[in-house]
Amino acid sequence: MAKYYVTVGDAMTQAANTFAGVQTLPDGGTLSSVKVPPDMKKISVLGTALTWDGQATIDTGNNFTIQLSGTGMVDGIQEFNIGALFNDEVGTSVGMSFDAQHANYRNVDVNVKPGEIVVSAAYDGTDPGSPFCVVTLGFE
Repeated sequence: MAKYYVTVGDAMTQAANTFAGVQTLPDGGTLSSVKVPPDMKKISVLGTALTWDGQATIDTGNNFTIQLSGTGMVDGIQEFNIGALFNDEVGTSVGMSFDAQHANYRNVDVNVKPGEIVVSAAYDGTDPGSPFCVVTLGFE
């Protein structure tokens, strides 16, 4: 079980197929990179959540990927699929639906060393509007 957790999130306003930094802390502050905590040797837990941040573009479906890079990565850049979102219009009237999903946590084995980890995210497909991505790294 991880001993130290760091969570960052961001609205994804970049173009499709482009990695951009996930740098907003839960308190609204900005973190350009995650510093590997002292004596931590690996990331053993990866937590992720996806949702909409404002108006979504209808009739889109996207796959989301996070990328971990930086001087704290022992084995170089690592990428993880974190899920998909889709939005389609049903019927002819404008309406609204709400769907809440819990965060997903999974065990991973990513070797780290003293240094910094840059968390970035990208999506493929058609521009979906402004999805919001949250990532939690669990170190041990």
